[in-house]
Amino acid sequence: MKKNYILVILVLLTIQGFAQQSSVFNQYIFNPMTINPAYAGTKQWTSINSVYTTQWTGLDGAPSTQMISIEGAPTESMGLGLQFINDRIGAQYQQSLHGSYSYILKLNDKFKLSMGLAAGISYFTLDGTKLNAETIDDAAVPITRVNSLRIDPKFGLFLYSDRFYAGLSSTDLLGDLIQAPDGFAVAQQRHYYLTAGYVFDLGEDIKLKPSFLIREDFKALTNFDVSTYVLFKETFWLGATYRFGADLVSSETLDNSLKSRDALVFMTEWNINPSLVIGYAYTHSLTALSGFSGHEIMLDYTLPRKLETRMKTPRYF
Repeated sequence: MKKNYILVILVLLTIQGFAQQSSVFNQYIFNPMTINPAYAGTKQWTSINSVYTTQWTGLDGAPSTQMISIEGAPTESMGLGLQFINDRIGAQYQQSLHGSYSYILKLNDKFKLSMGLAAGISYFTLDGTKLNAETIDDAAVPITRVNSLRIDPKFGLFLYSDRFYAGLSSTDLLGDLIQAPDGFAVAQQRHYYLTAGYVFDLGEDIKLKPSFLIREDFKALTNFDVSTYVLFKETFWLGATYRFGADLVSSETLDNSLKSRDALVFMTEWNINPSLVIGYAYTHSLTALSGFSGHEIMLDYTLPRKLETRMKTPRYF
């Protein structure tokens, strides 16, 4: 049974190169720079964020991703960021390194608009020694490790205040314009992200933060994340996300073998002190892979600009 699962995953995500290839992080709400370069510098603090995530734990060849990033604001109107991602699924490996720049414009006393660009490279490896072709000398299956290097620009807008945020961004801007001569490299699809959230007061010690994220690439079903977080005494976050797919954009090339990422995600974050946050997310799949859970651990550390300075409010996003 496991071999059948991994065969489906490999066919969809490596050989054919269908969409939704980008790494999926459950706790992106605490570091939106993973999907939007315009987030860099918006906190006006220097933050180091690291994430380790696994999907479908126990399944041979299941996705595993590690990410580390640093972002800050040299000036009030400029943000800089650097991000490294190591991603693996089955026989496919990807390492990406991106640098981000944002220009932050003050619109009024409450709102600011950040406009961001990111440029970087992605290095892909497809290990043919881990693939089993059904026929001898199958031209679609390499027999050795095949590598490909791609330029990967990104763009984003991020509108925010102390309690509200909305972002629009696009990654893999070159899409599949650059084709590898050997034909084995996975064709990257351009991805679009739309997200927004708001923080409400439910009492003196309780805050509610609903949010949503839409992922779209016009090659597979549109992915939705609908999330709700509750913050207790500015210290503990408890939250949940319902992730589902919907056929909003009809396409003759739409693949429905694994037609959605339907899942429930339960998360908790602990503000240990004004500088350190640790988080954990548990994913329960609602698809045929429901027997395999996902886990994600996040660690975020913020460097104060001066030893005597302290954060006026906790970081809501």
